[in-house]
Amino acid sequence: MKPLPLILLLFTLQLSAQNITGYVLSEDGDPIPYASVYVKTNPQLGTMTDSLGYYSINLNQSTDNSDNLIISFIGYRTEEVLISSISSTQPLYTTLIEQPIMLEGATVKAKISRKESRKLKKDALEKFVAQIAIDFPERTAIYPIFSMYNGSQDNRQLMHHEVIGSITEHPIQAKKGGDSISLSVNSVKEYVTDEARVGYELFNEITDDRLNGKKNSKKYKNIYTKRTLDAQALRMHRFLWGGPTGSIVDMLDVDKTGKWDYTMIGDDAVLTYTEKENYMGIVKGELQLHFYIDPVTFQINKIAQSLYGELHIPFGYKLKDDELEFINALQFGTDTIDRYRVRHAYIEVLRNVFFRRIDGNVVVREKNLEVRGDLIDNKKKKLSYSAEAKVIVSGAPNITKL
Repeated sequence: MKPLPLILLLFTLQLSAQNITGYVLSEDGDPIPYASVYVKTNPQLGTMTDSLGYYSINLNQSTDNSDNLIISFIGYRTEEVLISSISSTQPLYTTLIEQPIMLEGATVKAKISRKESRKLKKDALEKFVAQIAIDFPERTAIYPIFSMYNGSQDNRQLMHHEVIGSITEHPIQAKKGGDSISLSVNSVKEYVTDEARVGYELFNEITDDRLNGKKNSKKYKNIYTKRTLDAQALRMHRFLWGGPTGSIVDMLDVDKTGKWDYTMIGDDAVLTYTEKENYMGIVKGELQLHFYIDPVTFQINKIAQSLYGELHIPFGYKLKDDELEFINALQFGTDTIDRYRVRHAYIEVLRNVFFRRIDGNVVVREKNLEVRGDLIDNKKKKLSYSAEAKVIVSGAPNITKL
């Protein structure tokens, strides 16, 4: 066979690389800015949509046409499109279906009778705990992830942050008092408004003033800690993941069946754990965990978590260092609420964890999170904040049983 002329060879290689353009729209036809568009098996080959919902990706020669293009945004159902079906000459229009972060079944509509429920609950709880020990033995799991985070203040979106990397679960280290989760970052993409950047600069100026005004600055260095945009966003990505799934049940009071409820929702049996706290009216909170399990095998399909908390600070009550740090971390705009005279705080956290089975292992498929709250200072000035996040496991995890 005669070798191809050099110019024809170059032309052939150029054709093998594909440029994909498109628009991402809502069901109402509105553009969705900052939507993530990337190749499924290579998340680093991707981009974000602009204010018009437009994107453009140059696929390299190694991209397999049988691969999928992933189009995703927080609060919407993720779409996958086969690359070989996408035209290189016409833009691809994709409509994302709204899928709010919510707790399905958090409100139980139909309960089983009390007597039957007690019996089923006791039996299901025992079998569920035993199955968790089987499905989540002591193991190290490394998950390749694509994680997204949006931060807003008073209904103004201030930042969008994406991380491509991996999450490692270390359950043994957690039992020894160490960190159960580590985040490794390969690449970061972010959109941040000027307002958020100014807000961080302002916060750091206040931090310097506070430290300089203290005779013993070392004592206060944990309270007035400088922050960066990346540090704030990465903290949210870690918070989104939570801890190793197998360790969740260890932290719950399994023996007190009165804290548990049992019902059927669709094809799933649902075990619900409720914990309430009230410390002299200063701190109030309620945690609910809904475990969606197979009623036959008792393997877990999903966890839906809701957490509601209130903080009411009496006059003269001094916040602890970690409480101050928590309140400070919630603020990233330029609003001038008095960070050190907050009198009331309200927070609501919703989190969903979805599971799948790979090679006999129960592993995480996706997690999403929504955080909303209000801070009110001594002058009754209110600041509202919210954050939404979503992490997609982009490949099979590497699991090592210990």
